[in-house]
Amino acid sequence: MTEASKIKLDKIFDIDSEYPIIEREVLPEKIVCPDCGGITYEGLELCHRCGGLLI
Repeated sequence: MTEASKIKLDKIFDIDSEYPIIEREVLPEKIVCPDCGGITYEGLELCHRCGGLLI
């Protein structure tokens, strides 16, 4: 292993280095309502737009 590669590995696995915390919001999949054609969330029993039954 060369000296340059050792330096790179030391930088990657440095315990004292700080990394930004990334937050992501996980949303359910979206589906198209068969009654109104609106986009609503999967897993709901009724469309939030028209109130139609989602089967």
